[in-house]
Amino acid sequence: MKRVILAAVVATALAAAALAAVVSGGPASSAAADHVDAPGLTPPGGNLQLDIADVYAWRARNGKTVLAANVNGLTAPGANPVFASGAPSVAKTQAVTYWFKVDNNGDATPDVNLAVRFSKADGKGVQTMTVRRNGRVILTGNTSPGNAVRINRSGMVLGYAGLRDDPFFFDLDGFINILSPDPGKSFLGCTSPRTDFFAKRNVSAIVLELPSSLLTRPGSSKIGVWATTTTGLSQVDRMGRPAINTVFIPNNPLPPDRVSDGKASLKNTFNTSAPRNDQGNFRSEVVDTLTVLHTLNDAAGDDPADDAAKISGLADVLLPDILTFDTASSDGFLNGRRLTDDVIDAELGLVTEGAATSDCVSENDRAFRAAFPYLANPHN
Repeated sequence: MKRVILAAVVATALAAAALAAVVSGGPASSAAADHVDAPGLTPPGGNLQLDIADVYAWRARNGKTVLAANVNGLTAPGANPVFASGAPSVAKTQAVTYWFKVDNNGDATPDVNLAVRFSKADGKGVQTMTVRRNGRVILTGNTSPGNAVRINRSGMVLGYAGLRDDPFFFDLDGFINILSPDPGKSFLGCTSPRTDFFAKRNVSAIVLELPSSLLTRPGSSKIGVWATTTTGLSQVDRMGRPAINTVFIPNNPLPPDRVSDGKASLKNTFNTSAPRNDQGNFRSEVVDTLTVLHTLNDAAGDDPADDAAKISGLADVLLPDILTFDTASSDGFLNGRRLTDDVIDAELGLVTEGAATSDCVSENDRAFRAAFPYLANPHN
């Protein structure tokens, strides 16, 4: 009975990651990776241009660091959304800024702020792009509408902004039905062909390649990275590691964090807060969810006596929500995040204590580019 209840709970919880039908070239709602992870990001009240879908950081073959952030998640083929330049407000239009925040001394506070701003689009859909490092301009250029790849250069810094294939790959339906007794629904055991839910979808990508010395502090190659979007001085969204807000922050349908349990949503609160406060504000929520997920292998004979210690250790890894990255290492997730990293497989085994280890989708639907800006060409 316990396992049946948990199966229903997990199916419901993972349904929080389900994506509604795509309307007018964009998603009605979703919560996978970090696509539309909070109600404040969902139209009509929210703005998908400000919703961070995914964040990446990896070491390029030339030794430089690549940072990428995607917005306009789940754009349908044929649609050509632009980046936000401003957001209307009662007083006046507030400037929109896309940020890469970099902590290089381990205090979960940004030491390097990379700010990316865009102008309004011209008649061809082209926007000017300006990148500042701690207030100083380090790159100017233009966006790439459609399939174009316009690389902007300034010294050792490269920049790209435009439409790309969504690099996130994941069997969402199999995840929703993770404990279904029907092998055709669950991805457990890989007993049937699996489908990448994000195949043939596009995103608007911001990609920067720059010397690691612009991000690190002397004597250290290690940094922490997260992305944010702001309107004026107000933070709208943030993301470090994939799926933290989606899976662990209420309302999620895992008890005791469900709507039916009377738990108020903290997702917008999470998105507008700072990583340095994550442990104090959200640790108990992460522990609650991990506690439920760690019971999934009890029926298989796992001894739950060590669960509390493992859960405490995982909570320290997951919070603060920062993508930790050693710029001197080419290793992938949990060291930064490369485009090819199967982050779902990496996270499943950790959060379920081995009860689930793979969604059986191991690669993107399109091959990534070998050269900058690395993300695959968009679907037409």
